[in-house]
Amino acid sequence: MIFTPNALIEQIKNGKIIKNLSERELTNAEGVGFDLQLNTLSILSDGSGSLRVQTRRTPATTIITPNPDGCYFLEKEKIYLATTTEEFDLPSDLAATFFPRSTLFRSGIQFTSSILPAGYKGPMTFSLINLNSQAFEIEKGARFAHVVFHSVEGNVGLYRGQWQGGRISQPFDEGQV
Repeated sequence: MIFTPNALIEQIKNGKIIKNLSERELTNAEGVGFDLQLNTLSILSDGSGSLRVQTRRTPATTIITPNPDGCYFLEKEKIYLATTTEEFDLPSDLAATFFPRSTLFRSGIQFTSSILPAGYKGPMTFSLINLNSQAFEIEKGARFAHVVFHSVEGNVGLYRGQWQGGRISQPFDEGQV
């Protein structure tokens, strides 16, 4: 089952499920989810990733500073990691999926995400890749992603992974949880 914004708004206003949701979403959400705002943008900078049975690592990242107008420019074929202003605190009966706002894919920006499991706390991070031949402008605070909440039934193992809290990258080998 998908929860509409109206079904969750009272819990959210009481500090549960998702924090730092914009006033627009608190008072005028549309559709079956909430739009999320861009907080920080990083670019993959050094190293390679590895996913093994016991260990993993990701390339290092460098946080980008927006220009004086508060905008970032995504260069073609570069990989960026975008974090949300909103922070999640999912109870055991909710999971979330994410989608790009349509302006992204209509502009040649590939948006990649994962499911957000019950028990995760912190902001979300998504990858953005500019597949267009021209730079793409995105302003800090712009609504760029959309979250949809789903019910979870039965006994669930709450998220306990190493990305808890919104860590962006891990450029050194570490053991898997």
